[in-house]
Amino acid sequence: MARFNGTPFKLTVINVYAPTSASSDDETEIFYDSIEHVLTQAPKKDIIIVTGDWNAKIGSDITHWESVMDRYGYGGRNQRGDRLLEFAALHNLYICNTRFQQKANRK
Repeated sequence: MARFNGTPFKLTVINVYAPTSASSDDETEIFYDSIEHVLTQAPKKDIIIVTGDWNAKIGSDITHWESVMDRYGYGGRNQRGDRLLEFAALHNLYICNTRFQQKANRK
């Protein structure tokens, strides 16, 4: 986690690397618990950016997930993608790379 002074808000950036699909469910839960712990350390007034490799596929189906993603996801969703969407919804986060349409060679 890094915190930057900005105007008019401060910015907290958290960089993550999630366990791969070969990892156990326990390792994945430990990963998400550690991110939740770091999020509790960030001041509530900060703009929070959580970035990195989530090792998840959230796909393009936005049904029931309109508050955390947009229609420009790619492919299908896997179990790790479901977990990421739940985490984003729980913490009022938005998956930004689904917001903008990308050219096929950029996906």
